[in-house]
Order: sequence, then C-alpha cells, then structure tokens
Amino acid sequence: MPKKVMVARGEWQRVLNEQLALQQCTRPFLLYSGSVWRRHAVVIDGATYYEMPTGEPTLAMLEQVLARIDTHDAVVAIGGGSVIDMAKAVAALARNKTVPFEQLCTQAVERVPFIAIPTTAGTGSEATKVAVLTDEAAQKKVNPAHEQLVPDVAILDATLTTTLPLHITAFTALDALTHAIEAYVSTEANMFSDMYAEQAIALLARGLQQIQQAPDDVDVREQLLLGSFYAGVAFSNASTNLAHATGRALGVLAHLPHGQSVALMHPFVVTFSYEACQARYDRIAELLQTKNVALYLMQLNVDFHVWESARHLVPLLAQQKEQLTQLALSGNGIQTNRRIPTAQNITHLFTQLQQTLGGL
Repeated sequence: MPKKVMVARGEWQRVLNEQLALQQCTRPFLLYSGSVWRRHAVVIDGATYYEMPTGEPTLAMLEQVLARIDTHDAVVAIGGGSVIDMAKAVAALARNKTVPFEQLCTQAVERVPFIAIPTTAGTGSEATKVAVLTDEAAQKKVNPAHEQLVPDVAILDATLTTTLPLHITAFTALDALTHAIEAYVSTEANMFSDMYAEQAIALLARGLQQIQQAPDDVDVREQLLLGSFYAGVAFSNASTNLAHATGRALGVLAHLPHGQSVALMHPFVVTFSYEACQARYDRIAELLQTKNVALYLMQLNVDFHVWESARHLVPLLAQQKEQLTQLALSGNGIQTNRRIPTAQNITHLFTQLQQTLGGL
C-alpha cells in the first residue's frame, strides 16, 4: 500500500501541492480525466497537463504518453482507475522506456515519485501494485504486478466523487465489492488481507444501501471511497479470482467498463465456488447482513440496473462463448479460486449470464 494515505475532504489541491513540495518535485506530469478538469479549476505549480482519452487504457496510449515525458520529476494521477493505471505505468517506465510494460513484473526499475488521487470509488488502484492495460492487437488485458506500481501517496477526497453519475458510481462500487469478496475467498488470503477485506465489505455494503437515496451525501461517498481503498489493499495482498478472470474476458470482447463486467459475472462465480469455501462465504453474508451472497449480488444488479444495461450482450454471448472461455483461462484468477474451474465450467458461467440477460 502507499507509504502515505491522506483523507483530505475538500482539500486535495492544497495537500497535493504540499506533498509535491515535500518531495522537492517542481515539474510534475499530471494525467487527469476530462470530467475532473470541467468540474475543478486545477492549478498545480509547474505541471504539464495531459488529458486521458475516455475508455479503457491501452498499450498504444501508453506509448503516446511516454513520448511526452522528458525531464519531469513526478507523476500525478487525478481520475478513475483507468487514469491511475496509466499513470502507474508512466511513472514506472518514465526512466525505463525500453522496458515493455508486459514484462514489467520481471524487471528491476526505478520510478519517479507518484501521487494518486481517485475520483471514483471502485478500482482501488491507488492502493495496489497492479496496473491493467488493454493490448488491442491481442485482444486481451495485461496486468503485471510490481511494487513500483504502488503510489507513494494516495489522497482520498470524497468531494471529487459527488458529481459522478449514479450508474458509474454503482459500477465502480460493485467492482470494489468484488475486490473485497474475492480477496477474502482467495487461496492467497491471509490475516492482513482479511482485516482489510472485512472492513471493505462492511463499508461498501452500507454505502451501496444508502447511495441511491443520498447521492450527494459526502459521508456516504466517503464510505464508498474508503471501502474501495481497503478493498484495493486486500486484493493487492491476496488476489482476485474467477469473477475477474471471466469479467476481464467479457470486458475485452464486449468493450464494457470493468466494474460492469465483473458485476455481471460475480453472482454466478459465487454459486460455483460456494461449497469449496462455505465458511468464508457465510462470514461474508454476515458482513452483508444477508443469508445468501449470490442472491444479494443478483439483487444489487437489479437495483442498479446492471442486468438491464447488458441486455445487448445476448448475441455476443451466444456466438463467442468459446473465445470468452479461452480469454478467461489465459488470465489471472483461475488458480487462486477456491474451486478450480475447467473450460466447461467457465463456458457454463457465460451460459448462465446469457440465460439471465435473455430472460429480462
């Protein structure tokens, strides 16, 4: 996790300038989302500004950004998970431009100071040692893990999330909940990750229960933001599992936001995995204040219109299940699932999603 985590409601710009001064950084390279720029007058001393395109970050985008880096002495990310993931790669490779991103996990690299400021409560990227970029040519997501991908400083300011549309708030929060639950049932779960996962599950459950009625409530937004951060710490010290393996495949082929794709797959994965990890899923049910985790997740998908948002996927699921299955098997998260799936098991999970969406 970051060396320093600062909860700074309404004061992120002041805190950021202070942290840059403390690290004696005078030429920061600042990656941001356009929505942040439109809502806030961003003024960072000596900064070069780079607006990230919308959509998932790609290896091609990384090359474009690295071409803009010269003598910059820090990288700052202000945005959602896509912006932070790109900034992680930029910070790690700014002084190591010949290292392929895909091989980063095997390399010793020295990076520039890096500060992350999330504007969504979902990916937990500000807490983790993983960055996810899409290889468009290979039609797959690349997600190396490296200690140098962890930011030096994370600044958590819930006021940055208050204008986020409800459907994006839901997708990102459901992603965070998946992070926490999967970390808790991972084969790599441990006492440290469990502590953060339990806190995350409880915070996210309360936040999701309240956000529809109080979307402008900063206290509720802060619960989701802290829950997302704790979930990031949890899975970064354990792992994600089958919901992410299948969700990444779905996201690549269907061009879906990451949080939406994992939320679509998670209920079926829980049902598939339950008997191999019953005690831990029962503890999760207690934290969620429910009797059945899979049914709870299905109802969240109803409440936040996740199923409805994906009805158009039925033809793709009917035609490309084999490709989806192979993509899922080729990624991370298979071996850390408590019940190891076969290709046939994974195909069945996509069939269940197809049937659910087709029945709407």
